[in-house]
Amino acid sequence: MRHLIITIFILLGNLSLSAKIVPDSLLNKANEHYIESNFDRAAELYQTLVDSGYHNAELYYNLANSYFKLGKPAYAILNYERAHRLQPNDEDILFNLEYARTFTVDRIEPLPVFFLIKWYRSLRGILSTNGWAWVSLFWFAATLSLALLFWFSLRPWTKRITFTLGILSAMLTVLSIVFSLQEKERVMLRDEAIIFQPVVMVKSSPGDAGKELFIIHSGTKVQITKAIGQWVEIRIADGNKGWIQSEALELI
Repeated sequence: MRHLIITIFILLGNLSLSAKIVPDSLLNKANEHYIESNFDRAAELYQTLVDSGYHNAELYYNLANSYFKLGKPAYAILNYERAHRLQPNDEDILFNLEYARTFTVDRIEPLPVFFLIKWYRSLRGILSTNGWAWVSLFWFAATLSLALLFWFSLRPWTKRITFTLGILSAMLTVLSIVFSLQEKERVMLRDEAIIFQPVVMVKSSPGDAGKELFIIHSGTKVQITKAIGQWVEIRIADGNKGWIQSEALELI
């Protein structure tokens, strides 16, 4: 029980990336420039905020929209992906991300995802890591209350009901903690990237001597599986793998 309490408060103490408040003055200026179709200046101010350490879904989304208006799909996709990482169930972010992808060269058919895994990820993405931490705290308080009712109740039927509800509440507490930890790990784990160079040759091994396998283009999303020096092994959505130089991509 003590370890459960400590875990919950650690989760509440570690603010997620989406919780950092952006300075209103600079954000408002950037928004004004965007409304006035001054996308260069808007993108510059949004990027200044990001470079200063402010990270939330709205900021990345606005920055992505500015880059898209400037005709820079790779930069737009990168920031839509960063916004999507923080708010995976936001329909506007997902729609714009998919639309921006239509401006890239590569058409990669992703491997199918088992429907239960897809459903589980969608359910977990409803709330942020902080959101699930607060939910776990609620169910933990409910579990303690039910335990007290069970302990002091004199009627057998009341004990049966409070015991059953207490077990269910405890299970929901644990599930909320698991969701919170997994969401935090998903946001913090930077193993995905966007290709930024116009054309990149993927090789069978790190180094110029590697066999040429296939070509990918700017805006394509890849997963990083290994790294050796200035070379990284990447996997694309259809499962194909190979090595490219790290300077060709930008981490999401």
